[in-house]
Amino acid sequence: MKKVWQKTPALLKALLLNIILLYPIITINQIIIKLNLELFPKYGIGLIPVLILLYLYWKIINKWNPFTGRDDIKISFQFNILDKKNILLGLGLGVFTLITIYFSHLIFDINNSPQLEFIKSFSNYNAITAIPLLLGLALTAGIVEEVTYRGFMQNTTHRKYSKIVSYLIIGILFSIVHFLPLALILPYILISITYSFIADKQKSTGLVIFTHFLSDFVLFFLIYINVLS
Repeated sequence: MKKVWQKTPALLKALLLNIILLYPIITINQIIIKLNLELFPKYGIGLIPVLILLYLYWKIINKWNPFTGRDDIKISFQFNILDKKNILLGLGLGVFTLITIYFSHLIFDINNSPQLEFIKSFSNYNAITAIPLLLGLALTAGIVEEVTYRGFMQNTTHRKYSKIVSYLIIGILFSIVHFLPLALILPYILISITYSFIADKQKSTGLVIFTHFLSDFVLFFLIYINVLS
């Protein structure tokens, strides 16, 4: 089995990793959150099983993780949050993410997409229900997507292709997995390339996981309170 994987083209590996590492945990956590909204609309208790599954996911990923070389991007939460460079990078990346998503929707007049409609639906629930579940969605996206794209896929494609080609492959897959309207494909590719560049410079997923999670949660919260629509 190991020999078959070694002989598999890097692009096919990236596609397989996208399916194996991303879809199962994201699908399960979204089902938990949707069931919570249907069965327990007054309380966001679905956050608890979501956190448990993310913890188990992280433990399994780190046990399976083959990327421990000097030039590999380490799959880790760790980064120095008090370092000025990290603060500026995190703020810059977060602002860039939010502005790119917001103005892309505004410029292309996109008010309906499956992802956006799902987040908008939380406005029908009280804060005790909505905020914990939105937190669970943001954590799932931040951890699972960055582990998949920057951790596994980027390390895999870097070993076969140039960094630019690797960033583009990951960016295209990153945009496709969000089931976006065609007009948003390019903006999301740009966001992904930026995350890939920073993860590559830091040789760690720590900062990009944190920024991805925080950006998503801020965006979800602003949509929830109807500041953004």
